[in-house]
Amino acid sequence: MQTYILRRLLIGVLILFVLSVTVFFLLRIVPGSDAAELRCGLNCTAAGIAAERERLGLNDPYYQQYWDWLGGVLTGDLGTSIVNFRPVSESIVNRFPITLELVVLTLIITVVVGIPAGVISAIWKNSAMDYVVRVTAIFGLAVPAFWVATLVLILPLEWWGYAPPLGKHVPLTEDPIGNLKQFLPPAAVLAIGSAAGVMRLTRSSLLEVLRQDYMRTARAKGLRERTTIVRHGLKNSLIPVVTVLGLQVSGLLGGAIIVEQIFALPGLGLFTFESLFRKDFPVVQTMTLYAGVTVVVLNLVVDISYAWLDPRIRYS
Repeated sequence: MQTYILRRLLIGVLILFVLSVTVFFLLRIVPGSDAAELRCGLNCTAAGIAAERERLGLNDPYYQQYWDWLGGVLTGDLGTSIVNFRPVSESIVNRFPITLELVVLTLIITVVVGIPAGVISAIWKNSAMDYVVRVTAIFGLAVPAFWVATLVLILPLEWWGYAPPLGKHVPLTEDPIGNLKQFLPPAAVLAIGSAAGVMRLTRSSLLEVLRQDYMRTARAKGLRERTTIVRHGLKNSLIPVVTVLGLQVSGLLGGAIIVEQIFALPGLGLFTFESLFRKDFPVVQTMTLYAGVTVVVLNLVVDISYAWLDPRIRYS
């Protein structure tokens, strides 16, 4: 197991290196004004733009800029924003709890809704309940999150004059009720597609497991149906579900960019979105690397969890 984890970590480092180089050069060759021109303003002269580029270090060769940024990251210095000149690490520390709470709430809703719905649909296959769950899942996969998020803001405001807290973060420790009012709507919006996918996958996986010989053996031994399904069926059917949940976390980071923008949540998604438009290279490079690290680590955790879910799996 240790050898397998070490090999996966080395592959992960290589992937992150390629990702960082690719993003670094794409940011610099993309058409449009660079950060110096955006900072200087519309009435800035050519000399002013040149001075700004020199001050931001944009005149240095690309390899020098990349090495300076990478060397800082490896030593714990994530760099300084070239827009507001504040440390990137400070902004991440301030905004990370917001995105973390949003992602955790989304995953909780996804698991609580998706897995039980999939189990119900599989146990009562082709029943009225099965059709209701399947149609609901198709609807959840079909509708885009930004459209649902817009409706969640507009319809309650039109019907009841209610809107969730917008623009200012309500900390969980100071006002738990206000915090849930602010975070539950965007988390529910993000969870719609995820829960629908988990429901369909749980249903198909459990149906396949229910047809296995060991399930018939468990019933022949006289085990209750509930025990047979929960202990022998559900656990073995969760391997593909865990895989999808791990992959969905990386997708939630991308979805959080849109949802945080719509609900005005000052999290990492909104931070990345604004930095991308301002050509704030150090911030975008660091946030891309952060997303890459998250995906690599989560994939490794998911693969390791296979051995716990299925004792037949051994890594060497």
